[in-house]
Amino acid sequence: MNVGRPTKYDDKFCSLICKVVGEQGKSVTQFARDIKVSKSTVYKWAQEFDEFSDALDLAQDWSQAHWEDKLEEMMYSKEVNVPLVKLYFANRFKWHDRPEGEKEAAQPITISIVNPNE
Repeated sequence: MNVGRPTKYDDKFCSLICKVVGEQGKSVTQFARDIKVSKSTVYKWAQEFDEFSDALDLAQDWSQAHWEDKLEEMMYSKEVNVPLVKLYFANRFKWHDRPEGEKEAAQPITISIVNPNE
């Protein structure tokens, strides 16, 4: 029994996601906005349709390659906002400064109990 609205999924989304996400470097969120669905719908389609799942995986790999190419182009530019680039890659592709497998050291926390009557 199907509940809810019928899906807007179309086979053409396989090539479209490769173009928008993969070749243009856009995010899945931007792709979802462009086709007027939610990001969760895009991921639901990837679970339901094998060909779309493959296209999404490929597009995400190509998107990272797209941005790696851009990073190489700006590597020696003095006009690059390094903190912004690091933030973008950390959030978008889970990049970080630590070597593979190394965990970030836990920072100690100090808690003070204060009597508001004193």
